[in-house]
Amino acid sequence: MGEALFQYKIRISPKAKNPRLRVTLRHGLEVVVPKGYDNAKVPAILYRKRHWIKAALERAESNRKFFIPEPEWQLPQHVTLRAIGRTWHIESRASQFAAVAVREVAPGRLLVFGKVEDEQACMAALQRWLHRRAAEYLVPILERMSKKTGLRFTRVFIKRQRTRWASCSRNQTVSLNVKLLFLEPDLVEYIMIHELCHIEVMNHSQKFWSMVQYHLTDYKERDRRLRDAWKNLPRWVH
Repeated sequence: MGEALFQYKIRISPKAKNPRLRVTLRHGLEVVVPKGYDNAKVPAILYRKRHWIKAALERAESNRKFFIPEPEWQLPQHVTLRAIGRTWHIESRASQFAAVAVREVAPGRLLVFGKVEDEQACMAALQRWLHRRAAEYLVPILERMSKKTGLRFTRVFIKRQRTRWASCSRNQTVSLNVKLLFLEPDLVEYIMIHELCHIEVMNHSQKFWSMVQYHLTDYKERDRRLRDAWKNLPRWVH
């Protein structure tokens, strides 16, 4: 048992009465021993506790992602809204304004001005701009899908939802997430037809999915692609 099973560090503690094991994200596996302890006994301890050590190291590694600091805030260089096939390049201008605003100064060019070093203010300004674009572009798409399917809604709201791309209420009101603008057009079409079908069937029964399939024969493939779509959203839109 002379060879250790794991990499470890020995830390001598005057307060320790018996050897003990610690696993931390910063230091990995530590063996805390009393002063004067015979370090030759450590490998045998590691062998007896090998299952606990392995599980503790795996837990520490899985938690590592939660402690990696986020990169320093920077304004994005551009915004691409795949749903409508448009890209805007972003310029910034610092000023004495306490707030931040976004203005389209030319086709395909946005100016972010004001307190541009303020991350929260910049994100809020970009989100307001995105909300306006969603109302401008997503509502007409929904209206076209409604005419195409014959499924009529009564009202539409634009929201910035965390967990839903869209929703439909019992009073035939459709809510669209501004984040739809970052999806490919065929995925936006699928989501809208999905919600319009809820006007007729409010649950996810076989009748509902048959209705979706009637309008989109490849809806399963689109639904599969949609599962990873959240990963492609820019940081400022969350």
